[in-house]
Amino acid sequence: MLKYLFALILLLHGLIHFTGFAKAFGYGNITQLTKEISKPEGMVWLLTAFLFITATVLFPLKNVSWPIFCIVAVIMSQVLIINIWSDAKFGTIANAIILIVAIAGWATQNFKARFRNDVKTN
Repeated sequence: MLKYLFALILLLHGLIHFTGFAKAFGYGNITQLTKEISKPEGMVWLLTAFLFITATVLFPLKNVSWPIFCIVAVIMSQVLIINIWSDAKFGTIANAIILIVAIAGWATQNFKARFRNDVKTN
């Protein structure tokens, strides 16, 4: 159940990042973001959204690279959030949750890989 909740958080957080892209390129009337977003910054919002969505797809498939996608996406997301803090500060909560789970997932994968390597050498 928690795996599905985490995947949902990843997906929703990624989809929310499309608003920054939409604001930068004038798609729709995005009133939730009051600060202007430049087009290059809008592209970073788009890239961050795609990283979160990619992680959402890789996570249930148990692909070993999902934590890396999460960590990179969280770093980019947090930089974007800091730039428009008054509008997006609550995204930090989602980023913290995602980062904790991604680090735990990466550590678990690393432990399992070392264990398998030790078993093979002994």
